[in-house]
Amino acid sequence: MRFPTRLVSLLAVCSMNIASFSGIASAQRPPQAQSPEAFVARVKQQLDLTDDQTAEFRKILAKRSQKIGDLRNRSRSQPYSPQLQADVEAEQSSIRDELAVFLNKEQKEKLASADLRPIPPPPTFVPIEIAPRGSAASQPISAPLIPQVSPASKRPARLTEDQRILHLLNRAAFGPRPGDIERARKAGFDRLLEEQLHPESIDDEDLEKRLAALPTQRFSSAELYNFYPPGPVVEQRVKAKNSPPVYGRPQQLLVEMVQQKLVRAVSSNRQLQEVMTDFWFNHFNIFANKEADLWLVTSYERDVIRPRALGKFSDLLLAVAESPAMLFYLDNWLSTAPESKPPGIPTMPRPPGPPQQRPLTSVSPQEMKTEGGANPAARGQGADSSAPGQNKPEAPKPPPPPQRRPGINENFARELMELHTMGVDGGYTQTDVQELARCLTGWTIDRPFQGGPFIFRAWAHDARSKKLLGISIPAGGGISDGYRAIEILSHHLATARFISKKLCERFVADDPPAALVDRVSKVFLKTDGDIREVLRAIFTSPEFNSASAFRSKIKSPLELVASAIRAVDGDTNGAPALHEWLRKMGEPLYQYQQPTGYGEDSSRWVNSGVFLTRLNFAVALANNQIPGTRFEPDKIAGSSQSNGDAEIRNLAAFIVHTELSAESRKALHTGLSDADKNGGQRVISVMNREGQAQDRPQEPTSDRRAADRRVAQIIGLLMGTAEFQRR
Repeated sequence: MRFPTRLVSLLAVCSMNIASFSGIASAQRPPQAQSPEAFVARVKQQLDLTDDQTAEFRKILAKRSQKIGDLRNRSRSQPYSPQLQADVEAEQSSIRDELAVFLNKEQKEKLASADLRPIPPPPTFVPIEIAPRGSAASQPISAPLIPQVSPASKRPARLTEDQRILHLLNRAAFGPRPGDIERARKAGFDRLLEEQLHPESIDDEDLEKRLAALPTQRFSSAELYNFYPPGPVVEQRVKAKNSPPVYGRPQQLLVEMVQQKLVRAVSSNRQLQEVMTDFWFNHFNIFANKEADLWLVTSYERDVIRPRALGKFSDLLLAVAESPAMLFYLDNWLSTAPESKPPGIPTMPRPPGPPQQRPLTSVSPQEMKTEGGANPAARGQGADSSAPGQNKPEAPKPPPPPQRRPGINENFARELMELHTMGVDGGYTQTDVQELARCLTGWTIDRPFQGGPFIFRAWAHDARSKKLLGISIPAGGGISDGYRAIEILSHHLATARFISKKLCERFVADDPPAALVDRVSKVFLKTDGDIREVLRAIFTSPEFNSASAFRSKIKSPLELVASAIRAVDGDTNGAPALHEWLRKMGEPLYQYQQPTGYGEDSSRWVNSGVFLTRLNFAVALANNQIPGTRFEPDKIAGSSQSNGDAEIRNLAAFIVHTELSAESRKALHTGLSDADKNGGQRVISVMNREGQAQDRPQEPTSDRRAADRRVAQIIGLLMGTAEFQRR
């Protein structure tokens, strides 16, 4: 696969093209409360007020200043309080009524839609500040060694030990940090691999302390629904007694999910676990913005995927099948046996007054798996609990769920066979899909729109006998029918081959050798689907450690972002500016709508339009222009003691860890030459007072700053080369 032929000219353009992304910084700034005069000016413009009308408006605000001041104070401590929002709306209504007296007919028509709220609404989300990395981040970077990795044309069929280490760090991790290759050389390839295959033995305490700043990452699904509820629930809580506090809007959940993923990818010492968590999330993809899944996706990755990313495939498959996030995404929570009916409601005398809804914590652990206590030996996940120290709230009415259509829903069963286990060519039939769907009837969610747990409803299950892939499942099995089906699928020969091939696609090549897939499939079957052993077989294979596999795959946007920050020993708090770069490069995290996920064919990430964005990202990072993400160029500049070609070669040792091809060297020199035009002044993008980007020549600075600027230029161009864009 070749990069775009316009590589040289694109790199030259990107050395100058910083203005296109500089506006991202302002996008994440939460709105500030307007000053009284700014509020007056805004309303005057909206309604086209005369000077006399403006004076009357000021009198109205002065008369209500005490109430408005109280609202402003409350907004600082509890910006998302339902009662506060209701009081703000009431204040707006009062201001509107008093102002209407002084308006003409045309102005009154505008008044109905004008925004007269004395304080702005709270933002959709608030970026959370995460502490920087620990002491390691401030340690000086030792001078690099000239890399010992030869260009592809001079490479032997089998990689050297240094090449194997670099290759492993690019595939089993999100790229090396400065010093990683030297440390791994001392320990050896095998030691490096074994450490990453056993993440439980790797200290990651610093990372966990940093991520503790993200409150949503600690909450259960039910707590997330309670504290970050949808709009209709917020409105209902104004009238409810002892309602729980509202900490933010639902979109906060997705923002913090992306933040933690980026911070983990860049900073976690357990790199292979994070790579595999990303792999399995795409393999078992869900769309986070599908209604209730927004409150379920946090637990899905945290509690289902990450702990099992290197375990037994059968355990992971069962956990996914029982996950409320997957059951909701693929509609299995609606799947019921034909003619099934819920248990009748007893006609007992009821006390007067509205019926009380069961609180979120009222389901017993046994009920969580099987409604009514059936099959107490069934395996499953625990209940969501309420937040410690919180009073049990009166649960508000959830949004009305979709109308249940009686009958079996085959969506999950079909994707379970086609995408999750056997593959489209796995040899199953439409009848097998139907039988699997029957096995999974009654696998549903208790109160899905309130973050409820998995539950099995016996009344909704098809209790008749089934036959899946030629294996008979007797009648009356209840929830065990689904367990038996998961066991059959997870141990099937087609599943072993499908999963093995997909892992080889991820780690070896877009089109992996058939002989490798065959050998890895045998390991899968021999070890009962042990993911750790399957990965060991891949990473130690001749095919993985071959010249043809070395840098044969294009980095995904996530891999590019994480590897670039790691390459310069940078740090990030995963702020939304970085989310926007991922979106522009084609990989908005947790937001792929189709169940296929982003897939493992890396050619999808290369086209002329997206490629230019990838290069722009590299330039933005090199110039420290991504809010929330930084590195210290002076550390790298200080280690480069030479100029010209030697300087570029030394910096390539930091960033690329290989000699550059002739095309890349030409592109780099062209970019540097264009950036140094106009008497050595480089045009950069800056922010004016209005937050708009504008280009201007840099002012002359000290030699140290000039050296840092040149280092940034070279780093940005190096990250745009084919060598860095591949892994």
